[in-house]
Amino acid sequence: MSSVLATLLTVLVLAVVHLYAGTTAALGHQWRPRALSAASGVSVAYVFLDLMPGLADQQNLIDQSGLFPGLDRHIYILALVGLTVSFWVETASRESRRRRRAAGGPDQTGTATFWLGTVSFMVLNGAIGYAVASPGDEAVEPLWTFALAMGLHFLTNDHSLVEHHGERYRTIGRWLLVVGLMTGWAIGILPELEIRTEVLALVLAYIAGGTILNILRHELPDTDRSGDVVAFVAGAGVYGVLLLSLSPAG
Repeated sequence: MSSVLATLLTVLVLAVVHLYAGTTAALGHQWRPRALSAASGVSVAYVFLDLMPGLADQQNLIDQSGLFPGLDRHIYILALVGLTVSFWVETASRESRRRRRAAGGPDQTGTATFWLGTVSFMVLNGAIGYAVASPGDEAVEPLWTFALAMGLHFLTNDHSLVEHHGERYRTIGRWLLVVGLMTGWAIGILPELEIRTEVLALVLAYIAGGTILNILRHELPDTDRSGDVVAFVAGAGVYGVLLLSLSPAG
């Protein structure tokens, strides 16, 4: 199987996760909170045990490349940017819902906040699609571990997006997130645009920061729900052991 076909199949699977989660996340099955917490644990384990250590190793390469001269710790800056943007969007979404409830309206975000969240997640998805289009780069190898972690992250994140935006996310938002994902992948496979390892590392750092915040917002106690600690720890532990077993010795 060619590398392009492999990445296409991977990004299509991730797109299906969005489309599926956007229609089922609000059904409220009894098993769902535990399953979502386990999925969150898997994603967090991937970020801390696989993604970030690999990116830290590439900081010297970025320094030598001359990208953003005068700056230092590029990886951590981009991770902080990703986390900060996600925090901003989450805070705006909760505040929008609170104001609308106080005014006697529906418990979902307003139009401006919906578009703020949608555009920010389209950017994040574009970064993920771009990363998928780079098979062979050690930062996302093996590709299936990256895809599994991101797919489970999508499942958890879409659940929160349905809560925030309601029917507007199911009818419009999830499709736009798929567009962002596919656009990032399409840019990544352009023959005229060779993916540089340094650029990919910065993209992945942004993904890491956004993923951490998006997961923790779902797991931390809220007024009407909280994560399942046992399921979260189990997901993180099992996937962590798997990742460590796949890592080269030394």
